[in-house]
Amino acid sequence: HCLRNWSSPQAFASARSMTKVPVLVTGGAGYIGSHAVLALRDAGWPVVVIDDLSNGTREVVPDDVPLVEGSIADRALVDEVLTGHAIGAIMHFAGSIVVPESVEQPLKYYANNTLASHALVSSAVAAGVKHILFSSTAAVYGAPERVPVEEDDPKLPINPYGASKWMVERVLAD
Repeated sequence: HCLRNWSSPQAFASARSMTKVPVLVTGGAGYIGSHAVLALRDAGWPVVVIDDLSNGTREVVPDDVPLVEGSIADRALVDEVLTGHAIGAIMHFAGSIVVPESVEQPLKYYANNTLASHALVSSAVAAGVKHILFSSTAAVYGAPERVPVEEDDPKLPINPYGASKWMVERVLAD
């Protein structure tokens, strides 16, 4: 595995000795994505960011990390980034994230979160990228019966934001 759970010392030691393939971070100019970029870069991983800057800012991407401004829904752009940078793994943080807005504009959320993720994954499969980490949301659980929720608890989203993320989770699980 290229990216793994580093919860054990053995996994961390194994990861340190691996060949570090370039990692594409989608939404890498946003809050969570930018922190992932810094952690990857500090650990010696080559990193490339693609972000449309709708929720992020150019200033948070380090100068030594390539930033491609554009949408993950743009297959030609993503294909070019994947092959041009020999991407071996993707950390996918791009997406729309405001629950009330998702209720007001559900089609925007299905287009940006579900369809754009489909385009990204399709490009990744075509390019032979075998490792994708997807940032989902607890909103996939809806109004859970218990807290804290467990990963295997029923997924019953109650808004377009949670539903759009759940659709992507289901596709990636197959």
